[in-house]
Amino acid sequence: MEKPAFSFGDQSVAAAYDDILVPILFEPWAARLVDEFRPWNGLCVLDLATGTGIVAAELAKHVGPEGKVIGADINAEMLSLARHRCTGARSPVEFIESPAHPLAIPDESVDVVVCQQGFQFFPDKSAAAEEMARVLRKRGKVILATWRPVAECEFFGKVCEALESIDEAELTHSMRVPFDFMPESELSQHFEATGFQGVRITQERLPFTVDGGMRHALEAAYSTPIGPRLRGLPEETQLGFRETLTTLLANLSSDGTTMGRMVSNVLCADAPS
Repeated sequence: MEKPAFSFGDQSVAAAYDDILVPILFEPWAARLVDEFRPWNGLCVLDLATGTGIVAAELAKHVGPEGKVIGADINAEMLSLARHRCTGARSPVEFIESPAHPLAIPDESVDVVVCQQGFQFFPDKSAAAEEMARVLRKRGKVILATWRPVAECEFFGKVCEALESIDEAELTHSMRVPFDFMPESELSQHFEATGFQGVRITQERLPFTVDGGMRHALEAAYSTPIGPRLRGLPEETQLGFRETLTTLLANLSSDGTTMGRMVSNVLCADAPS
């Protein structure tokens, strides 16, 4: 089966993603990623596939007045939310609408390229890696994160199981896109083939904590880009999905708020010499 589209190009999807998934999922991971690779002071950092700007906002706390953050994304709806999020940031932040290739950024103009959970969606990953190499200054580096398989990212694994229970094979396959199409070996090969040096991948783990409990967890399932199609199913089918997911998550969670763990590959590599 071909990898299906997984589109954020809908204003309702972007808003739901930012309101619900960003605070409980992407914000903790952004803080972890930025903290792990400090210091950032004085650097020009490109946040590629910035989405609604959560990594850019976190970076802006650390690059200082002599540094700069550039957020690039192909999605205008996401960028609108990113600009709003970074209004009043303590460091310069600029947003540009651009695909990963070609990047609308000059040669050798940034010190670090960061990409959190975007690389797996790029249609030509080798070209994207080449563009990262082009825009990096000498002694620059790339830092990017991609999810491990959905079975290891337990909340979303249960979402897939619940979708399978209502015979929604296409939606199940779509839900696997962020997780199951970027194996670790392929991830490193894209950067090694481009000439990046010292390519290394580590695995990072964080609990997936949903403060609002089960109701909030169900909202999170509907806040992914499959949400509009899920809401378009007959109400009886949706009820079956919600009941199954509730049971699966209840078995996964021991405290009603921690819905398993998320696991990510984090790649770091030095710019080609």
